[in-house]
Amino acid sequence: MVDGSFRLLPMQESDLDEVLALEQRSFSEPWSRKMFLGELHGNAFATNLVLRAGEAGFGEGVGAGALLGYIMFWMVFEELHLMNLAVRPEVRRRGLGTALVRHALTAGAAPGARMALLEVRASNAAALAMYRKLGFVQKSVRKGYYDHPREDAVIMMRELLEKGGHTMLSEDPAILDLVRKESPEFRTLEETHQRLEHQLAELTRLHFLTPEEEQRKKRIQFDKLATKDKLAEIIRQFKHQRSLAAGPSS
Repeated sequence: MVDGSFRLLPMQESDLDEVLALEQRSFSEPWSRKMFLGELHGNAFATNLVLRAGEAGFGEGVGAGALLGYIMFWMVFEELHLMNLAVRPEVRRRGLGTALVRHALTAGAAPGARMALLEVRASNAAALAMYRKLGFVQKSVRKGYYDHPREDAVIMMRELLEKGGHTMLSEDPAILDLVRKESPEFRTLEETHQRLEHQLAELTRLHFLTPEEEQRKKRIQFDKLATKDKLAEIIRQFKHQRSLAAGPSS
């Protein structure tokens, strides 16, 4: 992911001093350097990325190349596991956490991951709201999972592939990033699609549906499919315009 205001790069051991400082600012039970090194050098399933400010910096007091955040996730067979995510406090609430998670979801769906999973402190209202907006739903609760302070962990999940193995997220990640950047309509439709996914997942969890709920479920499925078709059409038009701009190949 490359943007004029930030760059997403593979995490290196040389990043760890900054990463650890942000980790300690962000969590009451931070990872150790040894844990980060294990992810960098001893885990074939892991993808570890840092988000850095572009040449113009990222607002007041955040200079060029400054660490804005990081994300770490595992690809284990058909599951994407979001392991660690942090954003610099000075630049929070500006969509960077959402952008990092979307990148991970796209990266996971491209090779065929069917489900994304994560855990978050029950008191972390901002993170819970962000994940729900991205289509995650609560799967279970692990009582007393965290220490410092003792607290429950909320386990959340979202499906990446629908029946038949199709999903908008299976599109080329670079294309999706470009379309999101250039098309406000696409971003709005994508948020609508994720909200409908969340609503459908909530209904699917119920053991019994009333006739009204069955009707609502069918309507959500219809709206979700229609939204997906609109997203696909925007991508098709975007690719067509790019091919016209590129001209005939020699």
